[in-house]
Amino acid sequence: MMANSLTYEIMTPESVGVMNTSLVLGKHSGQHAFEKRLVDLGYTLGKEEVKSLFAEFKNLADRKKTITDRDIIALVENASQSS
Repeated sequence: MMANSLTYEIMTPESVGVMNTSLVLGKHSGQHAFEKRLVDLGYTLGKEEVKSLFAEFKNLADRKKTITDRDIIALVENASQSS
């Protein structure tokens, strides 16, 4: 789905004056979307790290409606401090 935004956007963002878009992450987001956001934020993590962080992300998403980039950064920083 993320590879072709036309599958979930009925028109291009540019046609309504928006230059870029980003998917909102929440409890229904998958690991692929989460991993893409990590990459967009500049993180390069191994598969096990992503898997572990994704589990923490899902726990947070159960308690919070929308997960922000700050939330994801905090998850990564907390995980790196715990290691």
